Amino acid sequence: MRDEQVRRYARHILLPDVGGLGQTALLTSAVRLELRESEPDAELLAAMYLAAGGVGGLMIRGATEAQLAEIAVHGPDTRLADSCHGRDLVLQPKPAWWPATDGDATALAFWRGGIAATRWMAEVANR
Repeated sequence: MRDEQVRRYARHILLPDVGGLGQTALLTSAVRLELRESEPDAELLAAMYLAAGGVGGLMIRGATEAQLAEIAVHGPDTRLADSCHGRDLVLQPKPAWWPATDGDATALAFWRGGIAATRWMAEVANR
């Protein structure tokens, strides 16, 4: 890792479950995800979490240029690619206990995107 990467990801490196080796694994990993028309917000939020976490490559099918630019801001070390050999990101299904109110779409997108990104990064960092 370069010095600026060590400074940027210092809090990840200090975590016992991640450490320097786990962060290096994230920097060399790649993830594929597809923006589905039914719920693109959860996938976009997951992509932003992954970019901020230092994932090396993101392949996002169905994203607009504006969406890609927004993701790139969160991860200066992340390559946005048209194709990659990374692992797929799978969103968690909506839990049965989630309230069915009109204003919950954004909260649900944050929950599903955050959980999916965190689980994906934990699997890569703890190999």
